[in-house]
Amino acid sequence: MPPGPLPPAKGFMPLRRRTFSGLLLATIGSTLAVPLFALPKAHVVVIGGGVAGATIARRLANAGAGIDVTLIEPNRRYTTPFFSNRSLAGLQSIEMFTHGYDRLSSKDGIAVVHDRVVDGDPTGKTVRLAGGQTLAYDRLVVCPGTSLLTSDIEGYTSDSPQVFPHAYDGSSPDQWLLLRRQIQDMDDGGVVIISAPARPYKCTPAPYERASLIAGYLKSSKPKSKLLILDTKVEFPMMDVLIADWENRFGNLVEWISADFGGTVSAVDNTARSIRADGETYTPAVANIIPAQRAGAIAATLDLVDDSGWCPVNPQTFASTRHADIHVLGDAIDAGDMPKSASAAHQQALSAAVAIVNLVSGSTVPLPELENACYFLTQAGRGLVVGGRYRVSNGRIAGVEGYSSAPGERTEIRQKTAERAEKWYGDVTHDMFG
Repeated sequence: MPPGPLPPAKGFMPLRRRTFSGLLLATIGSTLAVPLFALPKAHVVVIGGGVAGATIARRLANAGAGIDVTLIEPNRRYTTPFFSNRSLAGLQSIEMFTHGYDRLSSKDGIAVVHDRVVDGDPTGKTVRLAGGQTLAYDRLVVCPGTSLLTSDIEGYTSDSPQVFPHAYDGSSPDQWLLLRRQIQDMDDGGVVIISAPARPYKCTPAPYERASLIAGYLKSSKPKSKLLILDTKVEFPMMDVLIADWENRFGNLVEWISADFGGTVSAVDNTARSIRADGETYTPAVANIIPAQRAGAIAATLDLVDDSGWCPVNPQTFASTRHADIHVLGDAIDAGDMPKSASAAHQQALSAAVAIVNLVSGSTVPLPELENACYFLTQAGRGLVVGGRYRVSNGRIAGVEGYSSAPGERTEIRQKTAERAEKWYGDVTHDMFG
């Protein structure tokens, strides 16, 4: 498994940094203060209560711009997919990453509707809910997340996630709990397989963080076992850092098989609990199949998706290029060089909130810069980060500076990165839920 370096994203200037203070969350404490003088009320409907949806709902409701906000989210509690890998290795309970929406309605004055959008009329500016209610809007913000694209995996059915849990999509903890239980119940000496999808998909480093944490659990609790990473790619983020770490900590316990060495999963058999990749059949004790992804289903229902499977947007305002008065945020959009991550979705929500207030109120508040930082752990108390800054250039979001943790960093540096990760999580979830 040759540890070649990960090439930077197009348009990026690679930069290794040992400290990141001042770059991250520069806008998290900012407020949108707009004089009220007889502004007409505007109704903004937000679909989806994940990072982007909850953040922009709170920002708009508290902007002082005469905006009424309705947030539509089917679930009453939200489990953050980011950071939940820790639960798979038993480092923290999944409940640590589960939040409710009560404070949004009680403290922020947001009308939270626990229902699902089934249809919409962009011309009439309405959306229809599964419960039968129709809501009119002045502006619609759609935060659809991703849906799993399984058509390239022969034999993959609606039952497959119960056999081969993805633990990647959705906002309930069920998939994470299932995968954790399978890992706990397997015999020592069993094989765990993680399949990593082709780009683009959300949180690109997440499968490799997951591999690090599960491998740590296996080494301490089931040391005769083995972990295989079947990868649909020939490289992955911070490959040089992670492969060196795996070799130093785990030896032969972890093996990464790239696409050019047969890592692409082509078929599964639910009954036999087997996987086929490049003609070879595996029958692991546990298989975490992470399929390819596209924009969440509601984005297609509302005609916000193009032939790429993602939602094209105006990079300045995140307004859909397909329908007026609709904005799309988060993992579902084509964001140029900006990755699909919780950090990116949060930053997009902050920027779009300013843009919508400007549109509604006629104000000209400058849009904040876009940034991203993906934090993840290699083991308890040891963190890595990869991120960058972005600006709109030639009609797209372009990376202007990138940074990441470096190979061979001292233990104290990895510890400080893990501490920054904890602060980032607290800041972002506070911005989401209050």
